Amino acid sequence: MVSKTIKAFTRTPFNHVSITTDKELSEMFSFSRFNKYRPLPAGFKNESIHTGVYGLFSSIPCEIYSFEVTDSQLKRYNDLITHFKTKTQLYSYNLLGLLTVPLGIPLKRRTRFVCSQFVAYMLTYSGIAKFNKDISLITPDDFRYLKNATLLYSGDMKQYTYSNISQITL
Repeated sequence: MVSKTIKAFTRTPFNHVSITTDKELSEMFSFSRFNKYRPLPAGFKNESIHTGVYGLFSSIPCEIYSFEVTDSQLKRYNDLITHFKTKTQLYSYNLLGLLTVPLGIPLKRRTRFVCSQFVAYMLTYSGIAKFNKDISLITPDDFRYLKNATLLYSGDMKQYTYSNISQITL
C-alpha cells in the first residue's frame, strides 16, 4: 500500500533503493520497514531479495547499477557500513523526508534517512558518486542518471542471477 502510494505520487518506475557489494543480493542495506506487513517502525536494515517485503512478491521489477571503485573507496564504504551496523540504534527512518523530498524542501537530519538519502550518503561519503543536489532531496529515480553508474540488469529481481558484478551495486 505505501509503495503504491509513493509510486502514484512520484510517477517514477522505482520507489526504493538499496546498496550492496554482495553479488547475489542476499545482503543489501537501506532504510526501510522492519516488519514486512507494516510500514512502521522503520530504519537501517539489512535486506535480502528472498525475505522481508521482497519475500512477499513473486515478481519485483528492478534495475541494478554498478560503480567502479578504488580500494580506498571500498574501504570507506565498508567502514561506513560497519558503523551503521554497529550503531543502528542511533539511526531511524526520516518520516518527514517522505514529505520534504517530493516537495523539494531540503531537510538535513544527521541520524534520519529515507532509503534514497541513505544510499546517496553512502556513495557521497565513500567518494564513489557526486550528486547535483542536496542529499536530502535525492530520490530513487536520481540514481538512474548518475554519470558513473553502469546499468547491469533490468528486469525481475527474482530472476536476477550474478553475472560478473565486481563493483558496488544499487
